[in-house]
Amino acid sequence: MTKASRNNSLLYCALCLIACALYCQSPGQVMAQRQTTSDKPWQELVSTEGHFRVMLPDTPSESFIPLTGQIFKDDMRVYSVKTPVAMFGVLFGELPEEAKDRETLRAAFDAGRDRALSQGKLRLVSEKDITTAGIPAREYVMEDGAFMAKYRVYYSKGRLYQVIFVSPTGNGTPALDQYYNGLATKFFSSFKFVS
Repeated sequence: MTKASRNNSLLYCALCLIACALYCQSPGQVMAQRQTTSDKPWQELVSTEGHFRVMLPDTPSESFIPLTGQIFKDDMRVYSVKTPVAMFGVLFGELPEEAKDRETLRAAFDAGRDRALSQGKLRLVSEKDITTAGIPAREYVMEDGAFMAKYRVYYSKGRLYQVIFVSPTGNGTPALDQYYNGLATKFFSSFKFVS
C-alpha cells in the first residue's frame, strides 16, 4: 500500500466514525424539535495523553477504537457525551512520521471527505480550511436530512484529532438553528491544544 493510499484510508476511516455517529442516534437519544435547558455547568476535560482540553456538558465516556490495518500507531481514543439534544465527541490517534507532510495531509483530508460523501447518505453543506499557527485543520458540515454533523479535523504533533458535534437539523426553525449553533460554538471554541 502506498503512502498516499494509507493516508487516504486513514481519513476515510476517521470520517466513517462521524457517519456512524450520525446514524447511531435513536429518536430516544436525540429529540429533534425540543430544546432542553440545563442549569448544570459544563465541565472541562483535560487529556494529558491527547494534549488537549475541551468543555463538555457532562462527564464523557471514553473508549478505544481498534483500527487494524490503518496507519495509526495505536487504537484511536474517543471521548463522547450524548445528551437529549446533541452528541459531542473528541477522537485522536497517533500517526507515523511519514504522515507529517502538509501536501499528504491536504490530499488525505480531501480524499477522506470525498469517500465519506461517495456513500450517498451525507450531503456536504460547507467546508473551510481553518489552519492556524502551523496546525493543518479543516472544518466540515454534513447532513443527512435529519441530522447535522459539524466537525473539525486537526493534525498536531504527530496526532490526528476530530472534534465532532452532531445534532438534529433545525428544519429551518430560526430558534432551533440558533440553539444548536450556540451549543456547537461553545464546544468548538473551548477545544485547545495544551503541552
